[in-house]
Amino acid sequence: MTLRDGNHALRHSLNSDFVATYCKLAEQTDSWAVEVGHGNGLGASSYLVGESMEADQSLLIAARENLKNKKLAIHAIPGFATVNRDIKPAIEIGVDIFRIATHVTEASVAQSHIEFLASHNKMVHGVLMMSHMIDINGLVEQAKLMKQYGAKAIIFMDSAGFFTPTEVSERIAVTRSELGIEVGFHAHNNLGMATANAMAAVDSGATIIDGASMGLGAGAGNAQLESIVAVGARKFSFLADIKKYAPQSRLIEAHFHEFLPRVTMSSIESGLAGVFSGYAPQVKKLADEMGIETSDLWRAMAERKLVPGQESMIREIAQDLMNL
Repeated sequence: MTLRDGNHALRHSLNSDFVATYCKLAEQTDSWAVEVGHGNGLGASSYLVGESMEADQSLLIAARENLKNKKLAIHAIPGFATVNRDIKPAIEIGVDIFRIATHVTEASVAQSHIEFLASHNKMVHGVLMMSHMIDINGLVEQAKLMKQYGAKAIIFMDSAGFFTPTEVSERIAVTRSELGIEVGFHAHNNLGMATANAMAAVDSGATIIDGASMGLGAGAGNAQLESIVAVGARKFSFLADIKKYAPQSRLIEAHFHEFLPRVTMSSIESGLAGVFSGYAPQVKKLADEMGIETSDLWRAMAERKLVPGQESMIREIAQDLMNL
């Protein structure tokens, strides 16, 4: 996730030279795939959610040229990404894995994208974001829709870093049993539980686990790739050679030291509220500007059930709080 979710932390400033360098190092690891692009995925660059330093295609071409043995993956949210403008060019560039993402209650929005990719024999995964915002039965039903459309795997995202390991285990075990296809998990570290949650997912049958070098990702970051490797080596005997990942880690540390994520009071507040952790910069800015508590703003956002892509509503919510 370093070159996609990590782009959130970097305000979408990754350039093709860095992507090329990182991908060369990723070739030497035991990772399966590298996901590349704007933090919100293909076609998302905009004033509302953040403008990319370079176009999607430039980043994907740089990655493709330097990934010889690893798969190239993209994240795409219907509405940001369209089939003609974004998906077809990605196919031409040689993207291997297409991860089509929706809010956890809106799997049907992904139907046309998933069906198009499945009809072209592409590896397509369905991604359910903010997966804590629905019960297990609802989660299974939404995942089954994506499977019906042609997804070969379903990825559950803990976009707000809300879950505990027990909650992850319950969801993965049930959906793995019900779906009969691969299930994956994407953790965020708002409550400091990302690696533990990733390991709980593996324990319960998940076979695709997302990680980022040095945890680089939105909010308090993703599950740290190096930690997944280290714990996995002890617990499951997979991805055992931690030394292979050191060059990637050092590259991220050297270039983006000031952007490395950490668990903060604000991230804990967002995790407890169950709000998308990528909103942290806007929340801090508006709280400072309007003289309100970040915890109050996170709670108010949770009451409105704010989801990724609704950045424009945060100021309105903050103003309502200021006027109370």
